[in-house]
Amino acid sequence: MMMSAISDRLANTEGKVGVVYINLTTGQRLFCGNCKIFTASGIVLLMALVECFKAMEEGRIKRDQIYRLDLNSVRISTKSSYGVLNHLHDGIELTIEDLYKVMITVSDNIAFNVLVDILGMENINETFRSLGFPNMIIKRKIYDLEKMAQGIENSISIEDVATIYERMYKGQLISEAASKEMLELLALHQRSNIIPYPFHECMEISHLTGVDDDILLDGGIVYTEKPFILSLAATDMDAQKAEILLRDITQICYVGTMEEV
Repeated sequence: MMMSAISDRLANTEGKVGVVYINLTTGQRLFCGNCKIFTASGIVLLMALVECFKAMEEGRIKRDQIYRLDLNSVRISTKSSYGVLNHLHDGIELTIEDLYKVMITVSDNIAFNVLVDILGMENINETFRSLGFPNMIIKRKIYDLEKMAQGIENSISIEDVATIYERMYKGQLISEAASKEMLELLALHQRSNIIPYPFHECMEISHLTGVDDDILLDGGIVYTEKPFILSLAATDMDAQKAEILLRDITQICYVGTMEEV
C-alpha cells in the first residue's frame, strides 16, 4: 500500500526523485523514484561527521583539540553560505567538537571545509569505501568556485544514506558509543522544512538536509513508536514543488508505518 501511494504521488512528476524507506521494526525496505545517485549538497556534512568520530576513536584527533579560525583563508564570500563561523571574529579558538557541532546543527559550511582540511579528503573517501559506500564521494569543498566552474561535484547515494542511519541506529557505525552520539547530535539539526515538517515539535528526528539551487535532500530517522528511516532527494524541478512533494512522501510513509499490523 505504501509503495502504491508513493508511486501515485510521484506520477507525472518532472525531474529526478529518489525515496528510500526502511522500517526499523520489521526491516522492510522500499525504493521509489527514478534516481539513486545525486549531487551531495549539504548531506556531504554527514561524511565529515562520521570521519570525525572515526579519527577520534583512532586517536588521530581529539575532540578538545584547538583550531584557531583564520577567516582570511577560510571565509566564504557568497551570501548563501549557511552557518555562523563566517560571522565570528578572526582568530577565535574552536575545538574539534565545536566544529562538528556547528557543522551539523546549523549546517556550517566553513566548519565542514575546515574539518576536510584537518581530516583529509582522501581519508574521508577511503573510510566510506571501506564501509561499503563507494558512491559517497567528496571531490571538493563547499563553494570551491574554481572546481564548481569545472563541473566538479560531490555525490551521494540515497540508499547509502539510509543504510548509514540504519547502522547508527543499530550501534554499528564506528562504534556503539559513536553511533549514539552522532544520532543525538543529528537530532539537533535545525532545518525542519522537509522530513520534520509534518510532525509536531516534540517528535524526535535525527536527520540532515541538503539544500541547493536545484536540489533538495533530507535523510534521517523518525522516532515514532514504530521508528523508520527516510532518505529523500528531488532535483531538476521547481524547488517549491519539490519541497511539497518530499513532505507529502514523508506523511505517506508515516501513515503507512503506523497503519501496519
